[in-house]
Amino acid sequence: MQAANRIKASAALSPANFAFACLLFAWFWSDYRAYWLDDAYITFRYSQHFAQGMGAVYNVGERVEGYTSFLWMLLCAAPLAVLSTGTALVTLKASSFAASLWILFRVWTFPGPAAQVRRHWVLILATQPVFILNSGDGMETPLFVVLMVECLLALQADPDRRGGVKVGLLVAGMSLTRPESLPLLVAIPALVLLADRRDATRAGQLKDWMRAFVLCGVGVVLLHELFRWGYYGDPLPNTYYAKATGSQLDRIASGARDVSQFLFENPWRAPVAIWVCIGLASFATLRLAQARDPRTTRWLGGLWLMIAFRLSFDLWSGSDAMGRHRFLAPLLVPLAILADEGARSLWKGPGRAVVVGLAVLCLYFNITGHSNHAWSIGEYRKGLERAHIELGTWLTEKYPAETVISVSDAGAIPFYSGMTTIDMWGLNDRTIAHMPGEYGMKDAMPDYVFGRDPDVIVLWNQVPFLEALPEGRDHRKARVVGGSQLDVMIAKHPQFGSDYRFAREFVFRKHGPEFPGYYLDVFEKK
Repeated sequence: MQAANRIKASAALSPANFAFACLLFAWFWSDYRAYWLDDAYITFRYSQHFAQGMGAVYNVGERVEGYTSFLWMLLCAAPLAVLSTGTALVTLKASSFAASLWILFRVWTFPGPAAQVRRHWVLILATQPVFILNSGDGMETPLFVVLMVECLLALQADPDRRGGVKVGLLVAGMSLTRPESLPLLVAIPALVLLADRRDATRAGQLKDWMRAFVLCGVGVVLLHELFRWGYYGDPLPNTYYAKATGSQLDRIASGARDVSQFLFENPWRAPVAIWVCIGLASFATLRLAQARDPRTTRWLGGLWLMIAFRLSFDLWSGSDAMGRHRFLAPLLVPLAILADEGARSLWKGPGRAVVVGLAVLCLYFNITGHSNHAWSIGEYRKGLERAHIELGTWLTEKYPAETVISVSDAGAIPFYSGMTTIDMWGLNDRTIAHMPGEYGMKDAMPDYVFGRDPDVIVLWNQVPFLEALPEGRDHRKARVVGGSQLDVMIAKHPQFGSDYRFAREFVFRKHGPEFPGYYLDVFEKK
């Protein structure tokens, strides 16, 4: 009788728990409702040109693939084609919010290895700061996670032709959203083969699954690859050629630092919830690993495969320069599902008190950690508005539409100005991307930039260009302390001093004792 009452109480509590999780998520997410990463505007620029019939290009007439998410670029083009820019961006923000709620719903209803359950640990995921802020930065993360969760759910069904079609299309969608998903075209069939190969009665259905997966998964990816090679002229995104420079060991070291920060920094507040989830997930894995049935193997293997896949890519790539652990945020979803399974395994006798205590601890650190993230992201948002967005708008007011600008921050400024842009990092410039040298330090870049004769150059400066100088001092003493090496290289080029003059400065962040300044200095041709 007591067991039956506990089951009824749990069933009644679960919808309330999910509703509370969604409410908390919406409350915390609202702090980021006006927040966009500067990199998001790169994709929006491609989408805007595509919506206007100019092709998926950064500059009209220049074919280069500087976005990293083909599917997200296409989806962003839809509202930009029929709505004003401001309304379209609001629509995209709302769609990311809706996608995140769908992710929470799918986690709440994600089945166990042997039965349907309702997962209370969704409350911990819904309040996780890294999950929240990556759900509204304008990047492709919510779309990717939706596809990932749907793929994990599709893997729970016994293999047949229909299942192969569904999983294949979902993996193809993941690859078209994040190109590093390509290895899953091999890893997921290997997992299904490992789980179901011993069941002789389903050998025919397994073969049907494999054929359907190859046709729909590999086939769609190959079609996109043919499009990429034919339209852009390269087999890989331009961002790969721009960034994949230097030693792989250096990139692994950079990725290891990102993983370390993900595990030990929140910032300024330890990410205790991640530690607890890892512990509970490990406990669930040790318990379930003893089972040899196909469903458990697919359930457990699929979740850990997604976690390992995100970790390995972060290490291989050296992590993402923009955002807060954008490459690692998706693994929080399978980790939360595994942690919930571990909590269920402990939910007996004294273990109940342990689970409740761990949940309260996670909520405390998630909620207090959120305030730190919200403050720093709020400062970033305000800086982007008063520097990059205001600068992009100012350019349209001061210079003609055919003006050519050269920038290092290649997102909001080109998007709001609409002008032909030289991206000095090379993400959106095929010539710079293919130059020899380290990313952001390619010796041939300055000559190439000045060879294109830009009308306006925008440099990232760490100090005010026109600092308070004693009366009578020549303003030629003004300084450019480049925020990056490429800004220094441009400032030192002979043509910069002879052909360009200072026009205006926009302040993202003032210089202070703890942080260097972030100034966007505009120089126009004399």
